[in-house]
Amino acid sequence: MEVQKMAEALKDLIIHELKEEFRESRAEVRGQLQGFQLAIESMSKRMDGMDTRLGNLESDMRALNLKQDDTNNRIESLRADLTARIDDTNNRIDSRIDSLRAELTARMDTLSMRIDTLSIRLEEYTRELGNVKTEIIALKTRHEVIDDTVRRIGKLEGAVFA
Repeated sequence: MEVQKMAEALKDLIIHELKEEFRESRAEVRGQLQGFQLAIESMSKRMDGMDTRLGNLESDMRALNLKQDDTNNRIESLRADLTARIDDTNNRIDSRIDSLRAELTARMDTLSMRIDTLSIRLEEYTRELGNVKTEIIALKTRHEVIDDTVRRIGKLEGAVFA
């Protein structure tokens, strides 16, 4: 029985030691779990904050995309308006150019006809001038002959009346 008492005492002592060790271990594990719980809660709060920031960024991105789409639509509208204006201006310029071309062609035709007419008249005047020049030369020659004859007659008279 004494062995049994000793075994019982040993058992009680070992169980008591194990209980103490278990309590300490449990307290350590509980402390560590509380530390993990605090870390997880901190990480959870950080994740919630990041989720909130990410949600805000996504919202801002959507707003920017809407603004960009609106700006693109306005640019496209302005481009279409300007293209229509440019086309209209080009049509007016083309029409004005065609009108001026027709007017200038008519004026050039008129001037060409006047130049042709003046050229013909100039040729006629040149021909007449040539004829007048020939007549002047003939008259000059005749005048020289007459002067020569008058001089000879003067000499003859001078010789006869002298």
